Amino acid sequence: MRVGFRVDASTKGGTGHVMRCLTLAGELRTLGAEVFFMCRRRPGDLVDFIQESGYRVYEMTGAYNVSWKEDAVRTIHILENIGSAEWLVVDHYGLDARWEKAVGHHIKKLMVIDDLANRPHDCDLLLDQNLYRNMEQRYKGLVPERTKLLLGPAFTLLREEFLQSTCNRKWDGNVRRILVSFGGSDPTNETLKTLKAIEKLNVPLMVDIVIGSSHSCRQDIARFCERKEGMQLHVQTKEMARLMEHADLAVGAGGSSVWERCYMDLPSLIIETAANQREVISTLQEKGVVFYLGKSEEVDVNLLSQHLQRFIAEPDLIKKALETGKHLMKDHKPYGVSRLMMGDGSDG
Repeated sequence: MRVGFRVDASTKGGTGHVMRCLTLAGELRTLGAEVFFMCRRRPGDLVDFIQESGYRVYEMTGAYNVSWKEDAVRTIHILENIGSAEWLVVDHYGLDARWEKAVGHHIKKLMVIDDLANRPHDCDLLLDQNLYRNMEQRYKGLVPERTKLLLGPAFTLLREEFLQSTCNRKWDGNVRRILVSFGGSDPTNETLKTLKAIEKLNVPLMVDIVIGSSHSCRQDIARFCERKEGMQLHVQTKEMARLMEHADLAVGAGGSSVWERCYMDLPSLIIETAANQREVISTLQEKGVVFYLGKSEEVDVNLLSQHLQRFIAEPDLIKKALETGKHLMKDHKPYGVSRLMMGDGSDG
């Protein structure tokens, strides 16, 4: 089976789309599929990283920002030159049913990965791995009746390092190690803000900091970590599961990595860095799984430091979140999406 991915990353738009596509691509490759990517070059595009992961990347030519029509023309041109694919997966906020109808004539089946539910789609399969209050109704009227919906954390795309983890978290109430991770690009630089907040605590802590290779303030963060004992910087790491396993508390955003933290039973303080995170954060906050601190512009170094001090001093808050979070991912289906695509007749 041959599967293509149409996805982009950028310093401004983030790396989450590419990272979750790479996770699905890895599963498909393990199951025997041939996988390729179609990406547009832009600052922070992760094209080199995709290639280093062992995938062929066909670069989209043309202007930096193009219309859906022009994008469809370029995509079709690539597909006509490289041959047919059984599946095409599109993970892109700028594309919708118009693009999907145009490209759909050139592939057998089309899958959409989305989490906005703000535009129509014309696809055979749609994945939204997030948890919402109205999860079952979000795509009503936005997709054809033939579309199979895979909704909720049960279908979260988790890299093999998480699936192979034997983490059985037993916490004694002491915060000794903190994981700081705001995604690959972190355009508002919440990472450095958090490190300065931790510095103000004057508490002996081990801190693991994870950023992407495209982080615009990478050198500033590296210099800060070099001056501080106990702070270790990890760039484009492939050992996130291990870092989560060793952490007692995480500080991060409300993007797709929130489900990795839930899977690893890691309580986290959340700063909202994009509007599309709001609904997921709100749902998780209601369930008591995460601690929402506010929007990026509302949380400064002093406020964040005060929140950290509170949670370190009141371990019962973290214990409650730990107990609640253990049940959230209990129905997770490893390889659920990829097996369905490969035609085993099930989604579990």
